[in-house]
Amino acid sequence: MEDDAPSPDKVFFAWAQEQRCTRFPGAIPEAPPPGWAVWYADALAAVGGDEARLRAAWLTWLEDAWGQSRQPVCAARAFASPEVWRRHVPGQGTAAAPAEGPALPATEAGATWGHVLAALHADGKRYVAEQLARLNPTLEGDMLVLEAPDRFAAALVQDDYLPLIESALARLDVPARTVLVHTAGTH
Repeated sequence: MEDDAPSPDKVFFAWAQEQRCTRFPGAIPEAPPPGWAVWYADALAAVGGDEARLRAAWLTWLEDAWGQSRQPVCAARAFASPEVWRRHVPGQGTAAAPAEGPALPATEAGATWGHVLAALHADGKRYVAEQLARLNPTLEGDMLVLEAPDRFAAALVQDDYLPLIESALARLDVPARTVLVHTAGTH
C-alpha cells in the first residue's frame, strides 16, 4: 500500500534526526517543528528539487560551531530559520544586493559585492550592508578591491567591517577570496 508510505518531508526529517543522533550520541530525538512540511516543500523548490543539497546542508549545519550555538535549541527549527538556511545553502536570498543604497556596477565585481552585501543583510547586519553598499567594488584576480570615498571611510571599513566582509566571502561561492580596502584615487 503506497498510501501508507511516509511523506517526503517526514522521510527527510527522520534522516536528519538519525544524522543528528549519530553526530551527537545521547541526543534526544526531536519531533518536527511546526511548519516543517511547508518549509521542506519551499526548501526543496529553492534548490531545484535536489534533496542531496538539503542533505548536504543539514550535515554541514551539524558540524558548524556557529550553528550549534543558535537558538532555539531544536536543531530542525533552527536549521529552518532564514539566517541558517541562507548560510548553509548559498544562493538563497542572496542573488541581489539590498534595495537601499546606490546601484552596483553590472560587472562580476558588482555581482560578487552584491552577494556579500545580501549575506550581511541576511545575517541581520542590514545597517552594515547599507553603509557598505556605498563602496565601489572591483576584482583583481581573487581579490575584491573596495574603494572608499575618503580615508575616514576606508579606515572605518578596515577597522570595523573587514572581519564581517571576510566572513561572508568565506562562506559564499564567489570568485573573490581576499579583500583590499583603499581610498579613491590611491590604488
